Amino acid sequence: MFYVLSSHNIYALKRQFKTLPVDKTTVIINTTHIEFRQQAIAYCEENKVRYFVTESDGTAATGKNSFLDRFEEDGVPYAVLIDGDDYLTKRGVVMYQRLAEQEDAPDALVLFNQVNITETNHNRVERSQDPIRPHEDPTTLTSRYIQSSAVADWNELAKGFLVADNVPDITVEEVEMFKKYISTLQYSMGIDELSTRLVFMSRKVLPYRFNKGLTVGEDTLQYLELKDAHERGELKLAAHNEKFPTYMYDVRISGIALKESQKDQGKGFINWMRVLLAEMDCLKDNNKLHKTRVPILEF
Repeated sequence: MFYVLSSHNIYALKRQFKTLPVDKTTVIINTTHIEFRQQAIAYCEENKVRYFVTESDGTAATGKNSFLDRFEEDGVPYAVLIDGDDYLTKRGVVMYQRLAEQEDAPDALVLFNQVNITETNHNRVERSQDPIRPHEDPTTLTSRYIQSSAVADWNELAKGFLVADNVPDITVEEVEMFKKYISTLQYSMGIDELSTRLVFMSRKVLPYRFNKGLTVGEDTLQYLELKDAHERGELKLAAHNEKFPTYMYDVRISGIALKESQKDQGKGFINWMRVLLAEMDCLKDNNKLHKTRVPILEF
């Protein structure tokens, strides 16, 4: 039922099993790092953890699609996907197992009021480009808990001051693009988050693959496609309030998203945002963006 997609941090892989049951967990090793691949295989074999090594091209989408392949092959009714950097809380393990037993369980469950773990004593921009960072032991790092994706005021955010004040040499065109990006998310997300991630899912999700053309944002695009499927009655989508967290995002050791966003003092964010916005425009042109709120899971 539980699937861990692991690409680069052996300490984070070991941390998974502080909460996950070994007999219900599969590790997907999807990496271009030969040393990590060997470490992960050795750990799984030593601890009798079921695992598969899948072909990697370094993109998040390819790794997540390899998880979908395994989910499909296994034939189980529900899956919980945990990114290798992150982990489930004890509450999350219990909740998702119980949810899978419910007759009215959603086909796709995303999160809002998501909790991120960040560091307290480092320059975020400099740290994001440190090649050592993704491989560090998280127990040696400082911790600060924030809700970085939550939006308190969409209209204020859409004015563009945040990006204009934090990205040096940003152009007028790029600020306007950011405004459009925020306005599109405000219209279509259905939860007050800049991004979210699919965690719990049924087999009805299998056709909705991750877009390999996106360096960052593949989760958001897939979510919007699932929201469209929900609106058309093809599956049941719900959102869970993470006031009492089930899933912890550890951005201290995260891989692609933070590194890409902080490239060139924030220009990296502009670059991937441009590509994601173009994909969202395609959804809009095909009437696949919906100004509706997502049902809240009460569990």
